[in-house]
Parts: sequence; structure tokens; C-alpha cells
Amino acid sequence: MDEPVLIQPTASILSGSTKPVPALDISLGGTPRGLVVLICERGALNREGPGLMNRLAEHGYESLAVEAGSVDASDLDVLMARADDRNWIDEQIGLVGVGHGGSAVFEAAAQRELAAAVSISPAADGPGLLDFDDVVRTPWLGLFGDADPSVSADDRRALASRLAARSQIYTEVVSYPGVGRDFYRYGDDGPGYAAYYDSWQRTVEWLDARVAPRPTARARRWRRCRLETGIEQDRP
Repeated sequence: MDEPVLIQPTASILSGSTKPVPALDISLGGTPRGLVVLICERGALNREGPGLMNRLAEHGYESLAVEAGSVDASDLDVLMARADDRNWIDEQIGLVGVGHGGSAVFEAAAQRELAAAVSISPAADGPGLLDFDDVVRTPWLGLFGDADPSVSADDRRALASRLAARSQIYTEVVSYPGVGRDFYRYGDDGPGYAAYYDSWQRTVEWLDARVAPRPTARARRWRRCRLETGIEQDRP
């Protein structure tokens, strides 16, 4: 069987608030489904980033990837500025984070109103994860391994309860039985593969249900025609 042809991300350096931020970009032709800002686990940008970005591209998503630890809360504006340079607006942008990147995505979901956010195996020592006492502004999905020793079942239940009580935005906490923190990596046994497969399926479905697609060229022409004929009033 032929090996799949992968898109090689473009490497760049973003000007962070306190230091340069290495980043990877994948831009797609035509009309992409949306943009995903991907925050990888510490030390995994070049090792795991391209594979995850290509999996997102399979579903029509452009991506901008950075690494947890290379960005802080103030650097979120830098990432959003890069998205703006590519003509993406907030409702067309999703966040996905893995490990400590998942914790960073959770923090970002409490700061900004974007389309969707997914934290895959977020690290328990991430900012505010287990003692969260705020509101979430972006619909957030948290995926956990049930055997992760750093996040107990009680921790997950308490987090879900606090989110439900404080936030008007929909959130969901999912636990996978029989797997630890690295369940998002391909597993050879039954529980491992099931968690690997289902977690990615849920991630894509969460994005698809909430990220507003960019209008196609035909849709833009149709709307322009309606405006010119007075059928539709222009919107800001």
C-alpha cells in the first residue's frame, strides 16, 4: 500500500510577549473548513505537531501549531493576530491542545470567545485546571484517561460540576476506562485503540459542530447578488 502524502508544515517564528515563539503553519487551498490553533505537549511540536496538523487537514482545517511552554496567556493575542492575518474571525477558529497544551487551551477557553476548544489529556499541573473558579467563554471538551494518576475520578467530577454551575457555555468532560495520560497516542490493545480512535473522533465532531465554515466563492457571489438586487440588507 502506498504511503499517504503528507503536507509539510511551514516553520516560522512568532514575536511573543517575552520571547520568540516557534510555530508551524499549514495553509490549504480552496475554501478551508476553519482554522485550528494547536498547542502541542512540551517538547513535541516537531515530533507530533505535523501528524496532528495533517489529521486536521484531512477534515478541511488549516492549522497553526505552537508548543506548550513556549507561549503564555499574553501570547494568545499573538496567535489570534496571525489568524487575523489569514482572514479568520473568532467564530471560525477552534483550539486543540494536548497534555500541557490541553491545559493552555483550557485557560484560553476561559479568556476568549472562540468557536470551540478541546483539551486532550490536559495536565493536572496546568494553570487552574483542578481549582477552576471562573467561567468558560468557549465551548470546551475535556478528554481524560481514567487511569491517569494525576487526575482522579473525583477531580474530573468536581471539574465538570464547577463548569456546569458557573458557565453558560456548554462543556463536557469525557473519561476513557483502562488508559492513562498517553491515550491519544496509537494504542495496540483494545482500550488503548478505542480511546485513541474515539478521542480524535470526538475532537473533530466538536469542531465540526461549532466552527463556522468560511463561505465558498459561490456563496459569496450569491450573497453579493442578493445585496445588489436589494433582497438582503448588508451586515456589519
